[in-house]
Amino acid sequence: MDQPHDVVVVGVDGSDKDARAVEWAADEAVGQGTGLHILYSFPILPDGFPAVQLEELGTEITGRARQRALARQPELEVTTQTVVSDPATALVRASATARVLVVGARGLGRIAGRLLGSVSQKVAAHGQGVIVVVRDAAAIPEGPVVAGVDPAEVTPGMLEFAFAQAARRRVPVRLVHAEVPRPAGLEDPRVDRLLAGISEQESAQLTRLAQEWRARRPDVPVETKEVHDHPVEALTEESADACLLVVGSRGRRGLSGLRLGSVARGVLHESPVVAIVHLAPEQSGDTEA
Repeated sequence: MDQPHDVVVVGVDGSDKDARAVEWAADEAVGQGTGLHILYSFPILPDGFPAVQLEELGTEITGRARQRALARQPELEVTTQTVVSDPATALVRASATARVLVVGARGLGRIAGRLLGSVSQKVAAHGQGVIVVVRDAAAIPEGPVVAGVDPAEVTPGMLEFAFAQAARRRVPVRLVHAEVPRPAGLEDPRVDRLLAGISEQESAQLTRLAQEWRARRPDVPVETKEVHDHPVEALTEESADACLLVVGSRGRRGLSGLRLGSVARGVLHESPVVAIVHLAPEQSGDTEA
């Protein structure tokens, strides 16, 4: 069957990492009030490989995932699909019409993070809408939704997603602005004053951003935190007690042409559950995934 539009889609590959991704996606589908679509894609194989074996394999893998989803959420409407395509390409294509696209990944930390997987990395970088990467390490269900923000340039849709998640889970949103520490030993006081002025301006912008969202979503408590550390390190630490980390797909100002900013790439390697909110093509100027 074809993929239904505007549902939660989860990509599976038959490995152990499917379990947490499927469960997270099932909960998300119920929370969003939509169905769950399970997608398995195997790459095109050499001529002569028995097609019936591929069909059986796809049915087995998606069937196991479907059973897990229904064990988690018995009333959920679950559909499955098996396609012959490069897995990353199939998932990026699926993200164009999905409400949220969920993929699994293994490991945490700098060494294990390098094993994120080419599929997860490609989907995170080139997908559309909201891409959620779920690791096999548990997030904290009762923890806040942590949103990494540059107060002067917030990705459209990012905070809407973060606050909707927090409202549904009945937890606060923690707006985290990480500022790289000022270099030690600055000799020129003019540079020091300039950097201090920028820091004060961004602090005021963060306060205004929090006030704006308190007014827009009075049902969701809002916390703010300013951290003088590299953004990846700061967000990783702040997400340790979080149920979800939400970041924009782009880099900091001046790097808007990048598909996936260095901060988004970094936290993918470090945090248990990360939602990357991409700009729509008409917002970003991109014409293809």
